[in-house]
Amino acid sequence: MFPRQLTLFVDGYFTSNWDASCFVALTEKQLEFTTARALLRDGQGAPAALKEQTAIARIPAMQHGEFWLTESLAIVEYLEDSFPPPDYPRLLPAAPQQRARARQIMAWLRFDQRTLRAERPFQFSFYPHEPLPPLSPDAERDAHELIDLVGRLLAAGELDDWNIAHADLTFALWRIARCDYPLPPAAQQLLDRNVERPSIRAYLEHARPPNPPPRLRVGWTT
Repeated sequence: MFPRQLTLFVDGYFTSNWDASCFVALTEKQLEFTTARALLRDGQGAPAALKEQTAIARIPAMQHGEFWLTESLAIVEYLEDSFPPPDYPRLLPAAPQQRARARQIMAWLRFDQRTLRAERPFQFSFYPHEPLPPLSPDAERDAHELIDLVGRLLAAGELDDWNIAHADLTFALWRIARCDYPLPPAAQQLLDRNVERPSIRAYLEHARPPNPPPRLRVGWTT
């Protein structure tokens, strides 16, 4: 039994990279948690009830008893600190340099890659959509940087041992691969290996509403 209930507030379509990161983190920790739809409304941002509880009203949001938290990086760190190894499975590497690398990757994926995310949003990998135009030069540059990063990390052995940053890389690769962007063999192998991980597969295969969401959703964040 866990002393305080954990609830993850997510976009109800389950098509957010950052919701996915928190979902995987909770699952990897083997914690009992529930998900709740945040009921975002176009043009209105986060609902008023959520704004009253969180210091920064964003999605994903997590409630742990009386404590509320937003921003996926903060949620992952909180889970690692509140449910630490060895009592719970580790999310981040123990060694300072490896832990810093994981944080670096996660921050880069959130605060860079914006053009690629805008042109190939996560929802397109789950719902039917119109044929997509070619990537713009800026989005193509983002895609090349992502694939180059994965290749260099693999070559250096920095992706040998799984941590939560692998989930973020997997969802980034999944998003473009499902939109028919060709991946080189090394990146495809990393993607194939990680989508078989139960925590990641649980998010990818989660039940979704039959009708797709609007392309742009106010309130999605990191």
